[in-house]
Amino acid sequence: GKGEPPLAEQVADAERRFKGRICGYVGFDPCVERRMMAGCDLLLMPSQFEPCGLPQMYAQMYGTLPVVHETGGLKDSVKGLWDDSHLDVATGFLFGGFNDGAMKHALYSALDTFHHRREVFKRMQNNAMRMSFYWPTAMDEYEKHVDWTFESWPARQPESWWQGHY
Repeated sequence: GKGEPPLAEQVADAERRFKGRICGYVGFDPCVERRMMAGCDLLLMPSQFEPCGLPQMYAQMYGTLPVVHETGGLKDSVKGLWDDSHLDVATGFLFGGFNDGAMKHALYSALDTFHHRREVFKRMQNNAMRMSFYWPTAMDEYEKHVDWTFESWPARQPESWWQGHY
């Protein structure tokens, strides 16, 4: 979308000041979106609330690593690089707490990995490109959790709440 005009102007200003190093686009065009993602190394998506989110999924298909706020669908679809034990699954960088300090920390971590740990970054890109967001698979996983919930024994015995109230 277009977002807030003062922020859009800041993006345009950064693009003017750092010509060739920063590219900003305000608006929405699916063709432009996909071309930008295919040409980027990182996607910053600091949404405060995001029930699903598609851009982080599209980005991963192109090997663009998302830097996202740990919320909703962003948390579900991006596997964070918390430490080197997560190298086999990491597909991006997450931050908790919706504030500029947490976001900067995740962004600096992503940039540090890009500049100083290229093999780790490339491995994360490969992990991201192998991700599958095929809906029937997601639905199967959801149904499995619903089945587990209905098949499990309740925390309280059913009699405990009606005992003595009949």
